Amino acid sequence: MKRKMCVAALLLTLCAAVSSCSGGSAPAQTAANTPAPAVTTAAVQQTEESGTSLTEDTAESSPEATETDEYTDIEDQETPKADTVEDTTPDVKETVSEAEQETTSEAVSETTSVEQTVASETASSEAATTTTTTTTTTTAAATTAATETTTTTAPPKKADPSPPQINPVSSPGKSVFSADTTVLDYSNCTSGYISVDYKGKTRLKMLLKNGSSQFDYDIYPAKGAQYFTLAQGSGTYTAEVYEMLDNGKFIKLFGEQFKAKIADEINMFTYKNQFVNFGSSSACVAKASEVCAGCKTNIEKIAAVFGYVTDNISYDKALAASVTSGYIPDPDKVLSKKKGICFDYASLVAAMLRSQGVPTRLVIGYASPNIYHAWNEVYTPEKGWIAAEIVLDGKGFRRIDATFYASASNKQTFAEYIAKSGNYSDVYVY
Repeated sequence: MKRKMCVAALLLTLCAAVSSCSGGSAPAQTAANTPAPAVTTAAVQQTEESGTSLTEDTAESSPEATETDEYTDIEDQETPKADTVEDTTPDVKETVSEAEQETTSEAVSETTSVEQTVASETASSEAATTTTTTTTTTTAAATTAATETTTTTAPPKKADPSPPQINPVSSPGKSVFSADTTVLDYSNCTSGYISVDYKGKTRLKMLLKNGSSQFDYDIYPAKGAQYFTLAQGSGTYTAEVYEMLDNGKFIKLFGEQFKAKIADEINMFTYKNQFVNFGSSSACVAKASEVCAGCKTNIEKIAAVFGYVTDNISYDKALAASVTSGYIPDPDKVLSKKKGICFDYASLVAAMLRSQGVPTRLVIGYASPNIYHAWNEVYTPEKGWIAAEIVLDGKGFRRIDATFYASASNKQTFAEYIAKSGNYSDVYVY
């Protein structure tokens, strides 16, 4: 977490068992259980919101860090982030069904009519196929009787795996700031990332500020260098690092300022980071190489990875109901379990595509009406279809939502929902 950087029957199911969409340790905020976006015309109308409360909600939950060496009142209450991302739409299939029954009788009628038509056409097709098969069998028997010649056709040659295209990260470099057990390295800010290596025993919180924009991250000990994308773009950054005390509050360790002039703000989204973690030996990298076999363009790779993830990964309701603050997705574990929450879907898609050289963002924000959610934005210079219902039109970053699409019973309806920009509001990009 078949196919959201963070519907009625589903809502009933989710209200009973699911409290969050994606979970994670990106900027955190506990979001209320909210209904999933309906997929019929009437249902979608009910779920649309103006989005004017987003800024207020975010502001209210932002950590009020004070620049003091005394311990501050920063509680473990963070700005909205993936560790508490709510996903009230894991089981879109059930939700679509009930939403259609309760809110759009006309839509139900149309759906039933379409299903009946398809069923009728299918029956006719099957009958024709049966007749054709009978005729073919008779002809084949006659042919066999007339000749004893046997022709063997070689199977088509399987395409070679698509080689990984991994941009390596490095740390430490020459531009570093050290304080006790923590090393902040901003030597690679021109490539769009920094790293933190923490050898302490508790948890750190880093506030990364650029102008009026602030992202916050949880940093855990004994993880080696942890990488963070400078997704706020070029500018003057301030990194403030706080250490968690036994009482759950944080004390400021240090603050360091640096300037970042990012050379390529597209290619920066091909590197790994804390939430999109992969390497040359990762299982998700090998799987991406396999599923992208024969692919020559970004659009073909996006289609291959999107199709694989939405066909093979299911929504993890148990995890959604139990996820806690500080959750960080692991693409290889998601691939192994074949299930996850929306943060997991977005992380896996990003890791697979980045390992194939396709710039991919992991986005956390809100899906209509007010669902804290995670999805992806992919970059492609081409336009084309990535699923039977989804086309990416034009050059640039385009949104795809593996979680919603994978779970939808009516793929076309949800493809239209995903394509509508008003249904999504970005908050954090990684």
